[in-house]
Amino acid sequence: MLSDRLIFQGHDTFICRNNWLKKGYDFLHSGGNFTNADSVVRLGVGKNMVTSIRYWLRSFGLTDEIDVLQPIAHQILGADGLDPYLEDEATLWYLHYLLVKTGRASLYHFIFNELRKQGFSFSRAQLQQYVTRKCSERGVAVNENTLESDMTVFVRTYGPSGKDGGKVDIEEESTGLLQDLGLLTISKTDGIRYHIENTERPELPWQVVLQVILENESYGEAISFTDLEVAPDSPGLVFALNEKGLFYKIEEMMVQFPTAIVYSSTAGNRVLTIKKDLINLTEVLQAYYGQVV
Repeated sequence: MLSDRLIFQGHDTFICRNNWLKKGYDFLHSGGNFTNADSVVRLGVGKNMVTSIRYWLRSFGLTDEIDVLQPIAHQILGADGLDPYLEDEATLWYLHYLLVKTGRASLYHFIFNELRKQGFSFSRAQLQQYVTRKCSERGVAVNENTLESDMTVFVRTYGPSGKDGGKVDIEEESTGLLQDLGLLTISKTDGIRYHIENTERPELPWQVVLQVILENESYGEAISFTDLEVAPDSPGLVFALNEKGLFYKIEEMMVQFPTAIVYSSTAGNRVLTIKKDLINLTEVLQAYYGQVV
């Protein structure tokens, strides 16, 4: 859900590095405060990076606006969390979803939930024009330089390192948190263009897709297949899943929950029915991560 407040800055041009969310979590969990003078020493990074870590924790929905750790942060990053060191790609897929869903990093919401409905390929100019227009519709002015910086960070967050034609920090580019998801590709045949194609994504675990569906407050017990493809924060949009890939995930869910999850297609009306009271998602995720249930 897009926040009422549009935000296109706060990262200080740093992408989120692999260890930053855990580093920030441990810092806050031990009583740290980002505004204290000792934060630079305790986090072991520069002052601007402290600001960036704070920004990314908020943008992923792991903290609120006053830096209070949220339940999902403890569930993932706590000492007994599902994946405290973010070693499983499933966790990265879910964090990507949180980044889009939280809407605090507004550009990510615009791209995955809205822009891609108009096409899977776009130039930087097209992206800038689109976001500027959407902001104008909401009566919000966005600084051109700020938006340019945000677009650069977006590309470096998801794209292959060093492919955008600009100067890069080799260390930062090789440790970006979400680059390995392979969501963004870049071509230079007709100027620089960015592509987020819908594919089957066999590497995306069905458990993550099920979690996203169950967390979407706009979904009832019966969900149309179309809404699973193109509704806001849907798995189809957020994960760039094509129709076949989405259906395969549903098939995997039904194998595990044959009485709780039912797919039907009548006269072209495709509906997924989920009896939420029959699914303990915590146990599903614990089983996926190999924890004792």
